[in-house]
Amino acid sequence: MYLNRSKLTILFLIILLFCNDSAIAEESPLTPLTLGDHFAKIGNYEAAITEYKRFIFFHPDSIQTATVYHKIGLAYREQGFWQEAIIAMRNAVSHAFEEDTKSEYQLNLAVILLSSQNYDLARLELIKVSLRHPSGTLYQRALFLQVVAFIYQFRWEEAQALLKDYTADETLDNLLNIAINQPKKSARIARVLSAILPGTGQIYAGNWRGGLNAFLLNGALGFVAVDGILDQNYLDAFMWTYYIFLRYYRGNVFRAGKAVDEFNDNASRRAADNILKRLQTITETQRQ
Repeated sequence: MYLNRSKLTILFLIILLFCNDSAIAEESPLTPLTLGDHFAKIGNYEAAITEYKRFIFFHPDSIQTATVYHKIGLAYREQGFWQEAIIAMRNAVSHAFEEDTKSEYQLNLAVILLSSQNYDLARLELIKVSLRHPSGTLYQRALFLQVVAFIYQFRWEEAQALLKDYTADETLDNLLNIAINQPKKSARIARVLSAILPGTGQIYAGNWRGGLNAFLLNGALGFVAVDGILDQNYLDAFMWTYYIFLRYYRGNVFRAGKAVDEFNDNASRRAADNILKRLQTITETQRQ
């Protein structure tokens, strides 16, 4: 009987403390939300996320829920946790009431998707924003981010078409024309060249070191195979050719094609970097 009464007393005290803590939390300026903001400001994002989630747990129906999810998404973004940031931002969008707020959160979601190389998903969010017909600033941001997505995907013509509604900068247009008309090397030609003479496909792709290495290695292996035939060691020559020489010869042909792909990709990346730098300059000038 005494044990049961003690348990009831302890339970009553726990409930009373819980109620008092809740009341203090409502009156105190050190709420989970303010603590989360403080931790985020000093760069302690893990602690900030914990406090934000604590706020949502105790106040799931608060009008600030969308804002808090948005802050969680930004905190995850700062840490490079893209998947968690995407989920938090989607929650922020779904809980937002005002159209402009929803559009702003979707723009930040698109930025995270671009950072995580989910370019098509980013464009989908940006199209949703555009279809909502937001205010001028939000619409311009959506347009700008769509251009960035196209540039990252090396889709120069689509980027150029959208930029006509964003800026009439002649230098930027010239950079896009250069990217559109830049010559591409053929992976097929590279493979054919390396099939005829090992290493020449890599040299065609601008990889002189790889080409010289392939030429010397395949030449040495081929010499051993031919020398075995000349010495009438046909079994050794066959085994060497089949298991050693052909492996490196086929690898040489394959790497020639890959070298061209890397060459074309690097050329596109350089073009994208030049376009993005010019676009950044235009954007900074517009803000001034």
